This record gives sequence, C-alpha cells and structure tokens, in this order.
Amino acid sequence: MSPLAAQNRLVAGTLISGLFFIALALFFVLPTDEAPPLWVPVAQLAAGVAVHVLVETIGYRLTALDPSLDDDAATAQAMVRYQGAMIVRFALIESIAIASIALAFVLPEGGFLAFAGGAVVSLVLMGVHVWPWTRPVGRSADALEAGGRRSGVREAFGLGGSGPIQRL
Repeated sequence: MSPLAAQNRLVAGTLISGLFFIALALFFVLPTDEAPPLWVPVAQLAAGVAVHVLVETIGYRLTALDPSLDDDAATAQAMVRYQGAMIVRFALIESIAIASIALAFVLPEGGFLAFAGGAVVSLVLMGVHVWPWTRPVGRSADALEAGGRRSGVREAFGLGGSGPIQRL
C-alpha cells in the first residue's frame, strides 16, 4: 500500500471514528432508558436509503484524468480527487447522525437511542461508501480512468489493476 493510500485510510478511519466519540459524549448527557417513537427509526432508515441513492448518484463523480499525465502525476492527482470525493460522501452520510443528535435533544422521549439509530445507519453507509475497499475505490477509479488514463488508485490501495483499462 502506498503512502497516499495509507493517508486516505487514516483520514477515513478518523472521520468514521468521530461518531464513536460523539456517542460516548452523548451517552453521559442523554437518558439511556427511553425508547424513541417508532417513526424515528423508520425516518432514519428512510433517510439512509435517500442518502445512499444521493451518494450513488453524485458521490462518485470525479473528473477524468488528463491522458497526457505521466504515471506518478496521474496517481497523485487521482488520490487527491479520490480523497475529496470521499470527504463529500462522508459529509452527506454523516448528516443522518447529525440530524439524529438534534432529534435526541428535541424529542420528549428517546434520548440516546434516538441518536444511536441514526449513528448506526450512518456507520453502515460509511462502511459501504467511505472506507476504502474494493467498491468505492473501483467506482472512483472507473470515473478517473474514463478519459483513457490509468489512475493507479487500485494499485495504490493494493487492490490490483482490475479496471476497464488493461495493459497488454
């Protein structure tokens, strides 16, 4: 794994772990013995589906690399674009957890569990769209390589070069 890939994994892990620290703080502030109304988890799941569709639609839009770039410049530029798109996907997904924090303080009952439901939905989506594994890396690499220039993103993450551009 390249240093750029290690940096992206560190950023993703740090962003994702923030929800655990928020949960720890809220655990000591909000009541833990109350269940939220049924509409809260239903709304959180619906928001999760909506955000998933939004992320699928706009979260992997990356400008294709210029075919005239050399290998090192293409990989460096691709990794910067990958990280920017990853942070956009994270921000969209985290909105569910942030809205759940507000709900936890506004609702007369629900407390910590009102937040926890939204946090779980966000964490699942972060696992799918933010953590750099085969799916988000491959989708991003496909977008970056749409102009015919190999990005090197899959190789940087140690996922092999199984994209649409193959060398003979």
